[in-house]
Amino acid sequence: MSQTFGVVVLAAGKGTRMCSARPKVLHTLCGLPLLEYPLRTARELAPTETIVVVGHGKEEIERAFAHWPVKFVDQREPLGTGHAVLSAREALSVPRFFVVPGDVPLVPAQALRALLDQHLRTGALASFLTIELSDPGSYGRVVRDERGKPQKVVEARDASPKELAIHEVNTGVWCLENHPAVWAALERLRPNNVKGEYYLTDVVASLYPQVEAVRWPESDVLLGVNDRVDLARIEGILRWRILERWMREGVSVVDPAAVYPGPDVRVGPDTVVFPGSFLLGETEIGENCRIGPQAYLLDTRVAQGAHIWFSVLEGAEIGEEAQIGPYAHLRAGAKVGARARIGNFVEVKASQIGEGAKALHLAYIGDAEVGQAANIGAGAITCNFQPGKTEKFRTEIGARAFIGSNACLIAPIRIGEGAVVGAGSVITEDVPPYALALERSPQVVKPNWARRKEAG
Repeated sequence: MSQTFGVVVLAAGKGTRMCSARPKVLHTLCGLPLLEYPLRTARELAPTETIVVVGHGKEEIERAFAHWPVKFVDQREPLGTGHAVLSAREALSVPRFFVVPGDVPLVPAQALRALLDQHLRTGALASFLTIELSDPGSYGRVVRDERGKPQKVVEARDASPKELAIHEVNTGVWCLENHPAVWAALERLRPNNVKGEYYLTDVVASLYPQVEAVRWPESDVLLGVNDRVDLARIEGILRWRILERWMREGVSVVDPAAVYPGPDVRVGPDTVVFPGSFLLGETEIGENCRIGPQAYLLDTRVAQGAHIWFSVLEGAEIGEEAQIGPYAHLRAGAKVGARARIGNFVEVKASQIGEGAKALHLAYIGDAEVGQAANIGAGAITCNFQPGKTEKFRTEIGARAFIGSNACLIAPIRIGEGAVVGAGSVITEDVPPYALALERSPQVVKPNWARRKEAG
């Protein structure tokens, strides 16, 4: 797309029908905020400039998207879509620009390309996308003249019974010329409607007949989010699209209705995803893995042949044929080697678990390096927390070392290769390779103590 253009994303609305203190565009869809989707579409088109019009919750929105190369413009007062576009006027330097609602997340780049092509071919001042709906509901109806030219758009609240019978509706996606006639039409807008707002749709009547309306055949991709029911409905559409792509690429999804994917997740062929699995963020899963049931993976990389079930993994890396679960929690920086096993109620944080190592139940491994084929017993923990300090000391456990049940390793500490730590020991000093380390209080047995106590 060689023509110079910009994109204006409208994200200033309160989203009253969401019944939420959170700005509507920050509500999530498949793990990402709504506003992320139109911004990604805009990026795909490579515009000269991208402007986001904010208002309600502007600080939260700007903070959430501070990493995006966009310019934020404050609408200040929520006076409607026409007023929002006027707010962006001084920030625009391109000859034409798209207007995309921040709450229409699925609009495809090809629809915008088609809109721009028609806009340029006809020399229109304003063009907008429309869809046909069997039940148009609250969408604005597109009224055309006898030649099929769009004459006006009437919002449902202000429409007559005849106009309400129209099934072609406005999507809120526009292409406008950065031209004095367009700005003059926007400045002429008046809040003569039920909501008392300045509607962008009123420029159709003002600029007629220099207006084009482009019907897009896929109605579901241009639906907006007005409330949480819409949000759930659109998430269902997006989820199915993601899962359908996976399945066509060789992934088995046992129950698509019970799997929750993110749009950036990649899954290799012959992997099976079981119900209750949440795969979000930048997660990457290799071939021939078994994920779930009940697995939550965020920003996690899983090598081929691994098996993860009933567990939570956040920012972890899992080696080939490793087994995680059930009920394990792997936090940021956890790296589990090939064929290692992390089992019931084991937590791993900022630690590297060597190939073939085992921590099968009830252990905490934090800020540690666990060597190849080492065995961590039940109840064993690395003790690395320093009150009042942010730094964490490291624990090193050598290859084939054995850490007995209920052992406490007080970091910084090094357990040598092949060393054995006896059950119940609190280890405060390094243990040499192949040594046995024990730390226990002497056992005391008092014969007949209980009987004497009962006797008084």
